[in-house]
Amino acid sequence: MTLRALVVYKLSLPSGEYIVTFQLCKNSPVPFSKQFGIFDPTLGQYALPAKTSSLLTSLAFAGKLIGTIIIGPCTERYGHKFGMLLVCIFTIIGTIIECTSKKAAQFLVGRIIVYIGVGIVENVVPTYQSEIVPAPARGFVVGSLQMFLVCGALVASGVNRRYSEFVISSGWIIPVAIQLVAPVLILLGLYFIPPSPRWLLYKGRRDEAIAVLENVRPKRDVAAGLCVEEANAIEESIREEAKLRKSGTNEKLGWIDLFKGPNLRRTTIATLVFAFQQLTGQGFSSQYGTVFYIREGLGSMAFTYSLINTAISVPVCFLGMVLLEYFGRRPVLIGGAFFQSLWLYIMAGIGGQSGKLPKANINMMVASVMLFNFSFSASWAPLASEVGTGALREKTMAFSSVINVICAFAVSFTLPYLLNPPYANLQAKVGYIYGSIAAVAMIYAIFFVPEMRGRSLEELDELFEHKPSIPAWKFRSTKTTGIGAKVAALEGSGRKNLDNFVNESEIVPEDGMKNDEDIY
Repeated sequence: MTLRALVVYKLSLPSGEYIVTFQLCKNSPVPFSKQFGIFDPTLGQYALPAKTSSLLTSLAFAGKLIGTIIIGPCTERYGHKFGMLLVCIFTIIGTIIECTSKKAAQFLVGRIIVYIGVGIVENVVPTYQSEIVPAPARGFVVGSLQMFLVCGALVASGVNRRYSEFVISSGWIIPVAIQLVAPVLILLGLYFIPPSPRWLLYKGRRDEAIAVLENVRPKRDVAAGLCVEEANAIEESIREEAKLRKSGTNEKLGWIDLFKGPNLRRTTIATLVFAFQQLTGQGFSSQYGTVFYIREGLGSMAFTYSLINTAISVPVCFLGMVLLEYFGRRPVLIGGAFFQSLWLYIMAGIGGQSGKLPKANINMMVASVMLFNFSFSASWAPLASEVGTGALREKTMAFSSVINVICAFAVSFTLPYLLNPPYANLQAKVGYIYGSIAAVAMIYAIFFVPEMRGRSLEELDELFEHKPSIPAWKFRSTKTTGIGAKVAALEGSGRKNLDNFVNESEIVPEDGMKNDEDIY
């Protein structure tokens, strides 16, 4: 993250390929390039060889992949707090290794370790939030992770700009060392973070689960004994889940179960949504936006435009959190993919014209990139982690995150070849590729992504387990009357029906039935 604003341009010279650091202060060598690069007499300055830059990018993905793979089983066995502790440990150790680096190899090791923490945090936090937050607020709260990630990117961009003119080692050490702030703050507050009540119930620690629920639910619910009722309902749902899979225990399921029965549908939805998050072109905007602006002749404003692009994401991610709860997942994903495709096509259409572009056209192209980022941040960026069943939630998140990392690497690896000569040299016309993928994502969301707004996690289990399968577009208007509906009522989605709730064992498709608005 810290290096994104530093390493921005690639040159092919007789002496080799080099990554040239964009400088605001002419003739001032950037200390990072001086520390880890080599001096090229042709350029008259220090530069990172392409091999080093490539490793800085690719090995970061390798670290993130390791983090996503190891955290699922760790969370199942030791809980979410243990995962948060691992995040802090990996980030602190990795950052110290980076800051004390004298050679590029040591910095690469530190970067891998830091990104193991990134892979962990992007798994453990959403699953924890989805399990502890009541259904009516789940989409909003789970989406907050993306907003804080964007806030971190904004801070990094601002710090990079502030230190881009420094000619001493602190010019790169201070931006890297800022990574220590977050894990230290988390460590200070980790003692006060309660375990997931659902994880505790899977472990048979009922009294602790009730204590957690009484700590995070409203006082009136505690006084009315609703926390005990909620724990009872979740326990009953766990027993029903074990009964369905013909198991006598409440233990979590294995990796192969991700692809069995109704779980295959859930795994597919989570995986493809996470894949589309990367394949619709957000890497182009976030990772190569600065390079793109420079190649379009906007070098003097490249950093400023990238900073604006990142700054836009913060309030827009908050807007996305609100939209997910107000309108629901399906319309936000469908609308977001439509507008992403639209802005990318406009950018490609304008940038693909021959000859020198008028200033108005260049401004419109820049605006299209920013509007694409707006559409992405408000829709596909704040993804929820609620699709997987309780016995597979950590593994579903881990598997889909692995696919997300692989897709992110594929985009990052291929983009330079798509953008630059002497390869495809598509430049702005790369928007046709990502715009088309965004259009496919919109179609997929229409036909396959169900609405999960306001549903308890146990309610989603009932909906996905129903035979025959309920089409994605009928999820919202399907009435649930089993234990999942009771959990939803206890969490607040159907509070007015709680007193006269009847615990039935079936769910009724929409045909001839009332819609959600009439039930809840």
